[in-house]
Amino acid sequence: MDEQGLIRQVYKIVNKNYQDIYAIDIMNDLVYVFDFHEFEDLAIKEKISYTDFIERVKAFCHPDEIKEYFEALSLNRLESLYQQNKEETLVKYKRLMPTGEYRYFINYINYLNYQGKKLIFMISEDVNSRLIDTEKDKIQLEEQIDTYKNTMDVEREAISDALYKVNDVLAASDDATSTRNYINSIFKNVSTDHPELNKIILDKVMNTVDYKKPSILITDDSALIRNTLKRIFQEEFNIIFAKDGKEAVDIITKNISNNNYDNTKENIVGILLDLVMPSYDGFYVLDFMKNNNLFTKVPVAIISGDETKETRRRVYQYDIVDMLEKPFNADNIRRRISKIINLYSSKANLSDIVSAQDETLKVVNDTNLIPIMNQIVTNYLKSKESILLSNATRILTIKLKDKYPEYNIDNKYLDAIVKSAPLYNIGAIAVDENMVITSESIKHEIENGLTIVDNYITDEYDKNIANNIVKYSCEMYDGSGYPDSLKGDNIPIEASIVNMIVRIVSAQDILTGINSILEERTKYNPKLIDALNNAKNDLIGLN
Repeated sequence: MDEQGLIRQVYKIVNKNYQDIYAIDIMNDLVYVFDFHEFEDLAIKEKISYTDFIERVKAFCHPDEIKEYFEALSLNRLESLYQQNKEETLVKYKRLMPTGEYRYFINYINYLNYQGKKLIFMISEDVNSRLIDTEKDKIQLEEQIDTYKNTMDVEREAISDALYKVNDVLAASDDATSTRNYINSIFKNVSTDHPELNKIILDKVMNTVDYKKPSILITDDSALIRNTLKRIFQEEFNIIFAKDGKEAVDIITKNISNNNYDNTKENIVGILLDLVMPSYDGFYVLDFMKNNNLFTKVPVAIISGDETKETRRRVYQYDIVDMLEKPFNADNIRRRISKIINLYSSKANLSDIVSAQDETLKVVNDTNLIPIMNQIVTNYLKSKESILLSNATRILTIKLKDKYPEYNIDNKYLDAIVKSAPLYNIGAIAVDENMVITSESIKHEIENGLTIVDNYITDEYDKNIANNIVKYSCEMYDGSGYPDSLKGDNIPIEASIVNMIVRIVSAQDILTGINSILEERTKYNPKLIDALNNAKNDLIGLN
């Protein structure tokens, strides 16, 4: 690249009052850092890798605003804006100063197509003097919150230590199996909401037992991407690399699909998978996972930069958990993937509690286990995913109620539907993850769900609504659903509502989910489709 030419381009639009001046070549992992010399000459001060640039930003950008900082640098987003003749993007963030205080800065970001290179040009300006009094009060409040968070860090260490010691004592007792399993389920729920606690506890376990560190399988033909993701996850996980789909399938076969005990097997708890690779691509891996029913064992996140509608539609035919956009926001990806892995571990642990007692769930009749099962359900209903499902169900049901009074949806009926919506697949926690999905396995899951509902819900009216949701939420209006292939108005409306909402909130985002429903509208109650069109904006607002 003609660096002097690049300097001349940059010099036309900047001055020495700017705090930072960058030209970012993400595709080639290179960031040009500019500086004004003492004679006001603009020059390239240094060239660093994009991954080093990420670490540099993390050192001065306020932790709560790192996500927004890097989302503004998304190459796909900037290219899209460029095509719409929107040349500049602004993002305001708080920057840590040498004095220890945060000041407000604005980044001015432009897409720069220079000598065939896709560059992102960014300059930063201190705008603290422009802030009004209310914004300054907000900064002071945030500083107080930071102090509180530091105090909480100390308390988390003490809490995690206490939890670990309790579990350690129970582990030594032969007659405390049920209690120990219950404590473990609490562990998982705590670590889901507080991954920082999970890390502290995990460190304690690794220091006291022969423990195999969990692994993440990163499959990508780009060494740059592999090393970038390794830097993001290596502190918490062991990293395994595969350069193409064939190599990934070999690793998965040995360590996940092979059930024979082998202490050399890796404890793979997550897979990050590129789609576009030579010879054997990401879909080769996805097909293998699907054919061997492995998506229930380990979460798979796609890391391809191909964001076309057709690719998304094809990818979401598989049970992937996320689709990550390049370039990567390290902290955002770390949080998302860690949370997903914790959720998978939590579900597996709850299933173990049930299956360890009795595979058919008859153990729920044991009065000693009913409180444990009820606590599991309570924790499940408090999860972020369950709350989103309930809120979306309320929005759609109200729209249906307002337009179609023939359904006689009063407040009691509405509340019962909303409360029961997240229970639609509660029976899945007691189903063997290795079981092949058939009509019989679905009926088995439904039977488990009905047993759990019967013990958990005491009000007969609410119980009847919940039972309908558990039994019929997989039935489709055109008769293509399961397990009984019910059709039309033979399906209870509460089950049809939950069926639609589950598919919406399970998509990558709510708008994608809504569009997917509308593309297959013949499968759904036309009155619900009408209500969905009216509820669309309110549902999107839940994102």
